[in-house]
Amino acid sequence: MGYPWKTIIGLDDAKACAGIFIKCLEILAQKNVKTIDDIQNAFEDCWNYQKANSYHAIILVKNYIGLKNLYKIVSKTHLEYFHKRPRLPKKLLMAYREGLILGSACEAGELYRAILENKDEQEIAKIARFYDYLEIQPLGNNRFLLDSGKVNSEEDLKNINRKIVALGEKYNKPVVATCDVHFMDPEDEVFRRILMAGQGFSDADNQAPLYFRTTDEMLKEFDYLGEENATK
Repeated sequence: MGYPWKTIIGLDDAKACAGIFIKCLEILAQKNVKTIDDIQNAFEDCWNYQKANSYHAIILVKNYIGLKNLYKIVSKTHLEYFHKRPRLPKKLLMAYREGLILGSACEAGELYRAILENKDEQEIAKIARFYDYLEIQPLGNNRFLLDSGKVNSEEDLKNINRKIVALGEKYNKPVVATCDVHFMDPEDEVFRRILMAGQGFSDADNQAPLYFRTTDEMLKEFDYLGEENATK
């Protein structure tokens, strides 16, 4: 006569999990944790900033309150959240957000990455609403995504920018076209190449055109968005 070992083990596992869950509820009750939000807040201190994904963002100051808050952020990120470089948790940014203007930044920003990775539309919308303004940049800045196979064509890069513009219109966020300037003139890329090579970057010779463009150059760069959008 055989024994239903799988059934027995399954029942024992269920009882064990139920017992653990009940114990967890008791511990949470002792901490006055009653909702999902309470649970998230209770475990917030367990968040490991050293392993968390990091993104670029732009922080602008609009008044003296913002300047003071920026100084606080700089101090805290260096003293409390330093891992290879200062890191800025969103909870800290929210605590000192008054007087600051937040931009979604470049392709290394949270919004651009979410679109590139085809994340859920609700998540993309939530990210877009977090920022005060959204950014788009010239196609040449992000052509390395085409070279690396993360996008299939230049049209894909245009569509990402179109998506950001559409999000700005939907959520009433200004959309700003920026150059992500790293050097003044096109020929100055050689200096950045030298610096990056010295830092060990294997792709130092593949410099994006991160020079300071004129207004006419920027209008031509974004003509695929239509004249009305390009000249806003």
